[in-house]
Amino acid sequence: MQNKILFIVWNGEIKFLQNSTMDHKEWFLSLGGKIEDYDNVIRGYIMEEKIIFFKANLNYDSEVIDFATKMGNKIKNQLNAPHYKVCCGINPGQNGSKWEPILVLNDQDLEGYKTEEQLEKEKQLQNQTNDNSTTSPLIEFKNDMEDPNFRKYATTFTLVLFGIAILAKIIMVNNKTLMTNNRWNYMLILFQSIGFILTIVGYNQKLSKTKYFGIVASVASFFLFDLVDIIVGAVNLFFTIDQSYIVKTGDLIKKLLHIKKK
Repeated sequence: MQNKILFIVWNGEIKFLQNSTMDHKEWFLSLGGKIEDYDNVIRGYIMEEKIIFFKANLNYDSEVIDFATKMGNKIKNQLNAPHYKVCCGINPGQNGSKWEPILVLNDQDLEGYKTEEQLEKEKQLQNQTNDNSTTSPLIEFKNDMEDPNFRKYATTFTLVLFGIAILAKIIMVNNKTLMTNNRWNYMLILFQSIGFILTIVGYNQKLSKTKYFGIVASVASFFLFDLVDIIVGAVNLFFTIDQSYIVKTGDLIKKLLHIKKK
């Protein structure tokens, strides 16, 4: 009976006692228990890779079996000892012979029992969850494509941005500031236009790839290295990620203009 851990059910909880000279009765009384209640208290030992539940005289009844069935796996998990056996009652033996449990419960009968296959699946699922939690997306898109009001607003907003981009090109052509001999510029203008058109169509059709079309339009706008296009690209990028950026900026501008008028 060396190297054992005592446990006792006290006020609905399982308490553990290790490296103590007290037995169960002394421990129970030190906790404030009444001697007349002691015989009906479920207690036990954890020793020799066994979790043994019993009541008075090291015996067990149906209540002990039910409790062991419910709590056996929980104690195993707490001890990180899934291979321990859950038992009820102890046969103290004779003349110093080894104490042995009377009843050994089948693992399959314990509440919360899981096969090795189930445990392996849970482990794999936990690893996948950990991998997903540590790998966050580079950009988190927050617009709700399921909201018809957002899609309608987004379509109009993108049309306005596209119109500003086209107007800027017309002005640049009239002022002869658009580098017409640069094929790179034509390619960027093409990507910008296609990006905006696909974004508008995407908002209308509720396409999941709409955000990527918006990014293409913004990147192409940046590389045109024109002030108007850069502003259009930046506004479109912020709107594509989260419309609240633009809404909050608009509200702030309105407040500032209102203050100036006063």
